[in-house]
Amino acid sequence: MLATLMGIRGDRARSVLIDNAERLFAEHGIEAVSLRDVSKAAGQRKHSAAQYHFGDRAGLVAAVYEARMGTINARRAEHVRELRAEGRERDLDALVAAIVVPLVDFVTESHGWYGRFLARTRWDTFAGRVLADLDVRSSLREVLGHLTDLMSDLPAAVRRSRLEHVNTLLIGTVAGWEWARDRSDRTSSAQFLTSDLIATSVAILTAASAPAFT
Repeated sequence: MLATLMGIRGDRARSVLIDNAERLFAEHGIEAVSLRDVSKAAGQRKHSAAQYHFGDRAGLVAAVYEARMGTINARRAEHVRELRAEGRERDLDALVAAIVVPLVDFVTESHGWYGRFLARTRWDTFAGRVLADLDVRSSLREVLGHLTDLMSDLPAAVRRSRLEHVNTLLIGTVAGWEWARDRSDRTSSAQFLTSDLIATSVAILTAASAPAFT
C-alpha cells in the first residue's frame, strides 16, 4: 500500500514537472531553462527533483515531447491504419491530413503550451538531436515515407525541402494559434485551421519545381 501511494505521488510530481517544463521551455527556450528552474516552478521542495525524475535536460525535453506526442502518435497511427485498410496509402490529401489533424486536435483541445514548445524545438539543434529517433515519432516517420514516395519524380533535395517547409508551416501556425488563444485574441476555428493547413501543405508538396531543378 505504501509503495503504491509513493508511486502515485511520484507520478503526480513527474506530471507537474513536465507541465512546468513545457511552459518554461516555450516561454524562454530550451537552453535558457535549467532543471533547477523547472523544479522551483513546479513547487518542489527539493530543487533536484527534475534531475531525480529525468536525469538531465535531454531527458526532460524528451519527457515533455513524449508525454504529449504519445497521444498524437496514437491518433496518427490510427489514421494510417485506416488508410492502409482502405488502400489509400498514396492519397496525398489523406496523408497530409494524417499529419495535420492529430496535432491540431491535440493543441486545440488542450490549454497547454505544446505548440509553442514545438516551435522552440524546431530550430534548436540540441532538441533536434534529442527528439530525432524517439519511438513516439513512429507514425510521423511512416507518413513522411509515403509522402516522399509520392514525390519520387522530384530530386531528393527538393523532396526534403518541401517536407521541411510543411513542418515549419505546421508548427509555426499551430504555435501562433495557441499563443493568440492564450492572449484572448480572435482565433480561427479548429476546423478552419485544420482545413487551411491541409490545403496549404498540399499546395507546397505539389508546386511546380523551381527552374534550377527542371
